[in-house]
Amino acid sequence: MEGLEGVLTEGEPLLERAMQAVRRFHEARDSSTPREEVERLKDEAEALMKELSVLQMDALERIIPKA
Repeated sequence: MEGLEGVLTEGEPLLERAMQAVRRFHEARDSSTPREEVERLKDEAEALMKELSVLQMDALERIIPKA
């Protein structure tokens, strides 16, 4: 699927997973969750956000012509 709509649709599942991971991290950080679990959740959220960023950059390169 090409174009902006395709890019958005392609990234939706990963975006949802990344946002859920960020929410879990914030909830754990703001509660009495053990430090090790908070760090694990932070690492998971960061990894998913990085993966999302790469996906978005790759998708944009497909739809925006290079100069």
